[in-house]
Amino acid sequence: MPNIVIVDDESIFRRGLRSMIASLDPEWNVVGDARDGYEALDLLQQLRPDVMLTDIRMPRMDGIQLQKIARERFPELISVVVSGYEDFTYVKESMRHGAKDYVMKPIEREELGKLLERLKEEVRKNAARHVPPPETKEDQRKARTRASERLAAALMRGVVGADDIARLEEVGVRLAAPRFACMVIKLDKQSVGTERYRKADPSLFQLYIQQFVQEVLDRRSSGFSFVLSDSEVVAILNAEGGDESMRRLLDLAESIRLQIKSLSNLTVTIGVSRLSPGPESLPKSYREAEIALLHRLLVGGDKVLAYEQTMDGRPEAAETREWSWEALERAISAGRSGEAEQRASEAVAELCREAPTPQTVHRHICKLLIQYYELAVEWGVTKAWLGEKDIRELLFDVCSTSASDELAELCRALFGRLAACVAAGSPERTQDPIAKAIRYMETHYERPITLKTMSDILFLNPAYFSTLFKQRTGVTFVDKLTDIRIEAAKKRLATTSEMVAEVAERTGFRNVRHFNRVFKSETGLSPSEYRERVRGGG
Repeated sequence: MPNIVIVDDESIFRRGLRSMIASLDPEWNVVGDARDGYEALDLLQQLRPDVMLTDIRMPRMDGIQLQKIARERFPELISVVVSGYEDFTYVKESMRHGAKDYVMKPIEREELGKLLERLKEEVRKNAARHVPPPETKEDQRKARTRASERLAAALMRGVVGADDIARLEEVGVRLAAPRFACMVIKLDKQSVGTERYRKADPSLFQLYIQQFVQEVLDRRSSGFSFVLSDSEVVAILNAEGGDESMRRLLDLAESIRLQIKSLSNLTVTIGVSRLSPGPESLPKSYREAEIALLHRLLVGGDKVLAYEQTMDGRPEAAETREWSWEALERAISAGRSGEAEQRASEAVAELCREAPTPQTVHRHICKLLIQYYELAVEWGVTKAWLGEKDIRELLFDVCSTSASDELAELCRALFGRLAACVAAGSPERTQDPIAKAIRYMETHYERPITLKTMSDILFLNPAYFSTLFKQRTGVTFVDKLTDIRIEAAKKRLATTSEMVAEVAERTGFRNVRHFNRVFKSETGLSPSEYRERVRGGG
């Protein structure tokens, strides 16, 4: 019994066609239907039908792209176009990509019956022949796969040689110009929808983008594209050099972005490196494209981001403000999962809007995660919070994320889950108010912390908290806070070139004269004398 799948974005049409096929020829088995090309590729992979009936105009991935990918991945599949009269030019394009036949909408029963008979005969011939894909085509596919894997491995190692580029000639790509650049193309997941992306196979999105990019390169430039991971497509570009060549590469990237958006309703963000001499510069070019792409955190997606126009190789600007996570921290400590999720999303969104560089965003979030990882270990909730994931994997995930909405979603889920673990409680975690106060001071000493502020955080009476703190630690709350701030100031004086006034401000002393007086009282030296001594000057 031959199997068939139906691909059309109108559910009424799919149901009607399924019913007509069943009534015309019960030997046919309609094994599934799909709304667009992405769903169809999933079905083809799972069901391996004999025939596919597909519409042309569909959202996400249209019938033209679907047939091109299906022809490469499932060479024995018989494709038939089902189209409206106004789409006849697209039908001709489909036939060029291997469609066996076409039917015009609305479909007449008699015409459909004849089509099914022809298709049944074609399926029988295929079964009798058992003809494998043409060897030359399979060889070409394998050669391209080998070339992609070789280049991906070379980029990851950080060493690309002339031989790696020369072997691209096996797949018909000749890169003879003296300069090279990299593009890194990333899908903006929000253009797909979170739920849809989770359910789909991410590799299908990357395959579609890669094939589209390669078609553009074949028409307009010298280059080779390949899928590097489930989230990245890389294109190696070749040009003579100079401002005009760079301008053409940026125009090419913009053309790719606009065409993908126009044809598939997907949006991508593209990072573009500078042009550098020789293939050995490609690992550096790849890093430049990745750095440019990081600026998606600050400016949003659906853009072309050139390295020269973003980082331009300049060092990161000094930060001029401290970032407060206090509202998030209160929600986590109180075990309010929903509020923690909301506060995390808001805090990350603000950080992405106002931070001077992407590195600033990643550093602050990683610092917060490390702080809470240590607390989770202490509370005995690490496994409940992170499962089998290691903190290093988590930090890598954060630093690999270059879209603000994706980063906000990651933090929302992480901190919401941590708050839920806190709410569930554990025997190991007793919420010792003194330990919690000291921990808070050690991580927030730069803020204006008073006895009342700390008491409010702990939900304790200030007088009771002050007495309890002295009983448990042997020092007053103010003395302990001062000790913590002085230790932090010592580290900054020893390891940075910050002015004394800046050190005072960053360690919670809002008045430099007060800082000088307290520092000398605690250490016997002024801040400047201390710095000179620890650096070997006396």
